[in-house]
Amino acid sequence: ARGRRHLLKLAEEADHGRAGGVIILISAPGIRWFLPDYHTDLDFSRTMIAVRNAISFTPLSITWERDLSTSASVERADIPWKLLEREARDSGSYIIIMRLDEERLIEVGRLEKISFPEGYYLYVGSAKTGLTSRIERHRRKRKNFHWHIDYLRNEADALWALPIRSSDHLECDIADALGRIARQFAPGFGSSDCSCKSHLFTMRDDPIRRTAFIELLQYFRMGRLQEILENDDREQGRSK
Repeated sequence: ARGRRHLLKLAEEADHGRAGGVIILISAPGIRWFLPDYHTDLDFSRTMIAVRNAISFTPLSITWERDLSTSASVERADIPWKLLEREARDSGSYIIIMRLDEERLIEVGRLEKISFPEGYYLYVGSAKTGLTSRIERHRRKRKNFHWHIDYLRNEADALWALPIRSSDHLECDIADALGRIARQFAPGFGSSDCSCKSHLFTMRDDPIRRTAFIELLQYFRMGRLQEILENDDREQGRSK
């Protein structure tokens, strides 16, 4: 929120003829592109887009030496504004991570009663609009039950709500990827409107501490965008 206020203040100063800018220091060498983390902080990212013509943004990729000094090698990264404008919206997919401290027998709508062992549960969903409000709804326990997840959430503690904002529909792709690192649970759970076997998965240990899960999250938040940008570069190279 403070960073957003700084951007608005710099844009206000620009309206009065006082130029300003933001230097973004990236503590890693060879970085080609920079994007703000719109998955976590959509307001800052949308503000950055709104003021881009009023103030300058300069992402710099720097290298740290062993004595914690910086080397003379400094490279400027690009901000793919068109990609940012397309992706930084309140829509996309999400992963809700919940935990049950003990086994529970829970009635889940038309799926009837299901025995849920103690452990961690990961639910994949999506929202074409209002992703933030959808996630906030899942955080609450007091609500009218509508989706399968509502019944489980009423009994389980919600630990993490991880948005993956995207202009593409990734819900089933994320579920497929989770199925490779976790055990599918309750056939038909959350997947009545698609061909997936389930959108609910379970792990014995905390997913946040598992490298495979972190890599999955990073791919859908960042890695796939890098693939898009690299493909665009190849296409531009062919056109030249």
